[in-house]
Amino acid sequence: MSTVLEFFLKGEARQVAGLDTTLTLLDYLRDHCNLTGTKEGCNEGDCGACTVLLGHYEPLSEEVRYRAVNACITLLPAVHRHWVVTVEDLGDGPDNLHPVQDAMVRRHGSQCGFCTPGFVMSLAALHLDAASPDQAETYIAGNLCRCTGYGPILEAAKDSAEAPRHPAFTAKEHAAAQWFRSLSLDTGLFYEREGDRYDAPVSLKALLQARKDDPDAVLVAGTTELGLWVNKDLKDYPSLISTTRVPEMTAVTFLVDGTLSIGGAATYEQAWPLLRQVIPEGQDWFDRFASKQIRQQATIGGNVVNASPIGDGPPVLLALNASVKLSSISGERLVPLTDFFTGYKQTALASDEVLTAIHIPPRENDRQFAALKVSKRKDQDISAVMAVFSWRLENGRFRDVRIAFGGMSATPMVAQNTNAALEGKDASASAVEAALTALSEDFSPIDDLRASAWYRTTVAHNLLDAALREAIDSATQQHAEAPA
Repeated sequence: MSTVLEFFLKGEARQVAGLDTTLTLLDYLRDHCNLTGTKEGCNEGDCGACTVLLGHYEPLSEEVRYRAVNACITLLPAVHRHWVVTVEDLGDGPDNLHPVQDAMVRRHGSQCGFCTPGFVMSLAALHLDAASPDQAETYIAGNLCRCTGYGPILEAAKDSAEAPRHPAFTAKEHAAAQWFRSLSLDTGLFYEREGDRYDAPVSLKALLQARKDDPDAVLVAGTTELGLWVNKDLKDYPSLISTTRVPEMTAVTFLVDGTLSIGGAATYEQAWPLLRQVIPEGQDWFDRFASKQIRQQATIGGNVVNASPIGDGPPVLLALNASVKLSSISGERLVPLTDFFTGYKQTALASDEVLTAIHIPPRENDRQFAALKVSKRKDQDISAVMAVFSWRLENGRFRDVRIAFGGMSATPMVAQNTNAALEGKDASASAVEAALTALSEDFSPIDDLRASAWYRTTVAHNLLDAALREAIDSATQQHAEAPA
């Protein structure tokens, strides 16, 4: 087990010890390496000025794969055995720019320039992924420009997306790949400084044992939430246990019976290719969940365990009738997600347990589904109301109704009275009225900075009304098309 951090940076292997276990990658780059191209803007993962790439090696394909992340909420121990790619790595000086940098210059994509390195790194990810220029807005949705220079930046994206790999960057990539191949077998990380610990085991048994031995430790995965607590609340975390290096925790697969199993430390980006097969209607929800930087770092399991009433993931999982697998060194149990949330920021997770998987049962072919997010901004914003509607229409009647909301109560919650009011009822105007009345019995939202109780109630009713009337139209059409 390694007791020092190993990673590749600025063309060389680094070994780091003696630094704080909660030191962020941003602060390390700027304060310890003088790599100041990576900027501090919001320091909470919203503005993208601190965007860097993390490269990891795929032995089977012998390729380095990249993901853009926000350095400000990434703890330094999380980059153990990664290549940290900063804006300084892309080209080879002002006379030998990377295609993205060159396009940004030619298209006048920089005004004050503070946000520019972050945009360049996000577009470099687009370039390295060989993604279509049409996806540029997706890649830079997590980058904010206060000078409103988005037009030229998008033009630069179109110019550079299909350009050939830059020779200088390719040479650095080759050096990083050689370093990856030189690494010994990964046996885990146990990093300490003055009594503070960051434990990152690589086997599920070791993870569960660490959890039992230190029940007061904080489990971490993407740190998209914990990073805020470190930066904004200045909290101390003397003992952290990372779940991200355990293969079972990041696995996403369909089980034999068709159940989708999502590992507790799988990121939203990792899970989406298979989750999309279950809810193809959820693409807009996924795109608006967060920026690409956050989706490549935030885990679905962490989102569930955090138990935020305004998280966008749990209402979707509730409507999909998901369960969570809770594991300890002594065994495991499967708990319906409806029973997992016990109060505001409280769950049924025991002190020696880890959420190791989320199980989503197979979807019926005739099930209708919609996930609707209402927020002040389309991208990069927290929900005021998250509404998810799921039901079947059988002979013009509602069956297996599962409606869930976020932002309407102290926990993400299934609308039990509303579901009961619709179950077995004809898809008709009277069913709509009954459901809207029942919805008022299900929720009593609060006023806060994001929305008033009146606004949340009104929006929830309007969304439900529109979804039900669409279902009525669908049932009417089905009846009209049915053979006589």
